[in-house]
Amino acid sequence: MSRSHPKERQPRWKTALEWAWQWLIFYGAVLLFVGKVEKEELLLGIPVAALGATASQIVWESRLARFVPRLRWVLQGWWLPLYMFTGTWEILVVLARHLFTRKKAESLLFAVPYEAPGHEEDAEMLRALAIGYTTMTPNFIVVGIDHERKLLLYHQIKQSDVLEMTKKLGARP
Repeated sequence: MSRSHPKERQPRWKTALEWAWQWLIFYGAVLLFVGKVEKEELLLGIPVAALGATASQIVWESRLARFVPRLRWVLQGWWLPLYMFTGTWEILVVLARHLFTRKKAESLLFAVPYEAPGHEEDAEMLRALAIGYTTMTPNFIVVGIDHERKLLLYHQIKQSDVLEMTKKLGARP
């Protein structure tokens, strides 16, 4: 859907349609999040989704935040299911060692060279995707990006290579 400039008022029906579309997405997300479909969840999801859709519409129309990433960056998310599996396995191995041997779990902090090329808007979107996608995996938590030193800081329980997805989003190990 295209968005008109905030000074150019779009027809109310179009705004209502956009809000309804966002409400459906938020409602579906609420139901996925709670993981069950019962009367209470169905009813509570209605106002929660309405609040989310309203907030989203306000931010979108006021242009407080702009997020229009390149398709190839967004498509890096296809790696996530694989990384969820391998990362969960890494964490379970560390947990088993921690519980059943004398080898305790480590808490590791690493930095990897990171540069988001392009103009500032592109760089911001690339950083947002790199942080969000990488942190979704079980063994990586991105702590932040040091802009001066051009480093991506992350925490791990078990040391492993920087994810291919993160490399394609700007990490340069």
